[in-house]
Amino acid sequence: MRNTIITNINGRDVAITDAPPDQMALAWLRAAGFISVKEGCGEGDCGACTVALGIPAGDGLDWREVASCLLFLPMLDGRAVLTVEGLSGSDGAPHPVQQAMSDGFGTQCGFCSPGITMSLFSMGRRTGKSDEAIFDGLAGNLCRCTGYRPILEIARGLPALTAGAGEAGLAARLRGATAEPLSYSAGGRSYFAPTALADALDFRAAHPEAWLLAGGTDLGLAVTKRHQHPDSVLSLARVAELTGIKDQGDSLTIGAAVPYAEILAAVRHRHPQFADLLRRIGASQVRNQGTFGGNLGNASPIGDSLPGLIALGATLLLASQRGQRRIAAEALVTGYRATQLAKDEMLVSVQLPDLAPGDLFRAYKVAKRRDQDISTVSAAFCLRLDEQGRVGALRAAFGGVADRPVRAHHLEAALQDQPWTPAALTAVQAALTQDIAPRDDLRGSADYRRKVAVNLVTRLWHETAGAAEFPASLDSL
Repeated sequence: MRNTIITNINGRDVAITDAPPDQMALAWLRAAGFISVKEGCGEGDCGACTVALGIPAGDGLDWREVASCLLFLPMLDGRAVLTVEGLSGSDGAPHPVQQAMSDGFGTQCGFCSPGITMSLFSMGRRTGKSDEAIFDGLAGNLCRCTGYRPILEIARGLPALTAGAGEAGLAARLRGATAEPLSYSAGGRSYFAPTALADALDFRAAHPEAWLLAGGTDLGLAVTKRHQHPDSVLSLARVAELTGIKDQGDSLTIGAAVPYAEILAAVRHRHPQFADLLRRIGASQVRNQGTFGGNLGNASPIGDSLPGLIALGATLLLASQRGQRRIAAEALVTGYRATQLAKDEMLVSVQLPDLAPGDLFRAYKVAKRRDQDISTVSAAFCLRLDEQGRVGALRAAFGGVADRPVRAHHLEAALQDQPWTPAALTAVQAALTQDIAPRDDLRGSADYRRKVAVNLVTRLWHETAGAAEFPASLDSL
């Protein structure tokens, strides 16, 4: 076991031994003199703290923009970090992204510019540069004074960025130096980052009070906003069994610690509607960190992924020292912020089946703004119509309408075998009254939520009924 965080920052190997394990990377970087990394919202929404995180992959580094305000410092272990200070060449010449930001008038006050520059750098290392990819890559970076037009023009004109000299050697060096699991402690607090599931389960059994950490996009807020400080943290980010995606032919097995960005790429062609929903879970900085495991484990009633997983018939694999068990996704959350996970258990993977021939899937999210916002109401439906145009099968799930995401069994029963016509919609409101129990809060009243839930079923009908006549996508209206 190691008690030293080993990272590389702007080309310099760094060993950290005395910082609190629940300190955010943003705070440590600024204290260490990397003051280009700015503190804005502290929630992963503004992009001012964006850095590029280099993860050893293949023969090099996979660079991803991340929100350092939500990154626990030990999560830098085995990773390379780039800030604006490290972009310029050894001769001091500006990096192409820096030069483009200057030439294209992409900065005024400069507060947001370092984060934007690091997002552009990470974007430049990826293939494909459509306007959609550019908008998506910059959506998590707020700029209040420059305006986005010159920044978008800069992004469109950037050349493809290739791996720098020495990246392959750096990746190999990081792998070798951090092959042993990290068992880090400082200031009376501990952080354990195993590489094998068995070791994680042993620690879980011995320390049931430890925080389970995957991407940190929710737990980071517990530290920065709620000022909580865990005695111990069990990081799952490097457990091999939790960090891969396997194609099973008729389904995908997605590890609980796989970032949303990787999940989105894997499901984009198999479940395009679900991919569209996942794309609305935070900005790219958040999707490069957040995971199914974290989203399901925090058991939020407005968690975006669970309604989709319920409607698709996903199953979850849970494990402890006592063995493994599989449950339906709809059975995980038992109440407000409560799951059926035992204190020694953890989520291992999500089994996401392909759609059966003829099935139609739709997922909707209603929020105060389209992107990077928390749901007011969400819904997902898997619908099959028979040859006579009747509802042959329906799975329906909603979020934001009860103390947990719920499957709408009464709605399903009311529509089963009914002709998929406007007349069928007359039963929706009465059925949903038995399925949902919304409450008033700052995002919407209970009455509003009930009406939205009914309207989303109507929207499903407009998008799927008599598709031969005039299929409608209400996003375009």
